Amino acid sequence: MKKTLSIILVLSIMLGIFAVSASAADETATLTGAEKSMLKIQRIDADGDGAYSTSDAAEFLRAAAGISANSNDEKYDLDFDGYVSVTDAQQALRMVSGIVPVLNEAETLELFNEKINSVKTVRPGFEKTATMQCPYIKITTTNAPIADMNVTNLEFDQYVDKIIKVMNTFPYNIALNDEMKAQLNEMKKEAAEAYLPQTTTKTVASRSNSHYSYFPVNNLGWSSKLTVNDISGATCQIVGSDIVCTITLPEITYIGDEYPTGSSGFSKRQALPYGKVFNIPAFDESDGSTVNKVQFKNGKVVLKVDVLTGDVLEADYSYTYVSEIMAAPQEDSELTMKTATTANTTENYIMNRVTV
Repeated sequence: MKKTLSIILVLSIMLGIFAVSASAADETATLTGAEKSMLKIQRIDADGDGAYSTSDAAEFLRAAAGISANSNDEKYDLDFDGYVSVTDAQQALRMVSGIVPVLNEAETLELFNEKINSVKTVRPGFEKTATMQCPYIKITTTNAPIADMNVTNLEFDQYVDKIIKVMNTFPYNIALNDEMKAQLNEMKKEAAEAYLPQTTTKTVASRSNSHYSYFPVNNLGWSSKLTVNDISGATCQIVGSDIVCTITLPEITYIGDEYPTGSSGFSKRQALPYGKVFNIPAFDESDGSTVNKVQFKNGKVVLKVDVLTGDVLEADYSYTYVSEIMAAPQEDSELTMKTATTANTTENYIMNRVTV
């Protein structure tokens, strides 16, 4: 079937016989790029069976040839030039055959930005589930008062075990009282819990002002300002009755003052690629600690949109950051402690449709 259609399309181009004026074509002139992308996605399923196949391309071909009852229907005008032509049929065949994507990277990102930003204007209700887990928390210490406490990239729970072992060894155990023993036990408990997933949930009602506080990017009137220069990829697929846009970001590392910290660095963080779409950490240094390095990687947002209505249905956010932080210097001590923490973050939003 694909080969037959391809031959017919090539012959059609050579003969130049297919060109039917599309009705109401001027109506698309005022549409945004994202709105045109939505129309293109909807139009390619010409036979309305909910899937992309060569039968859709055949519908375009019949329309372009003028042998369809709906030949002048604008839904067959894929390139929005005001005509139903063999160009539209050829484009449809390439798309349903997987030769070219339905939307290119720039079109996908434009559609993603418009739809994800609409959450804060349409304000549908949603269920939010956020999880953070730290699979690695590595400690490096130097100049410890006890030589055995100097370590390099030792996991935090193992480091605490080492402290407890040393403190329970002569002569240090002589100084241990009940309160100090309780503190060591509490330290061991906290070390174990530091690796466990931390999950929170939140329900936000439709048209609530809480959208600004609980939907990324928190406390701002937008959700994405990504450009094609910020991302490593953008793809669009039709899965059942859903449009699925997947945006990926590259690995990025900031050294020292390159990463804006604290509340004063809020606006600068939102200008970073990951800050344009994710809630990224602030790393407050007011306690005397110092951020040596911050690395972001595995950034991905998957957005599901209803193919017919354009409603946002679900959004999944995920990324990993690695932070290297020097602890604040201790008075009367030359001890230095560096913590390298890897944190995996995920946020899932299930939308409830807004009904009038």
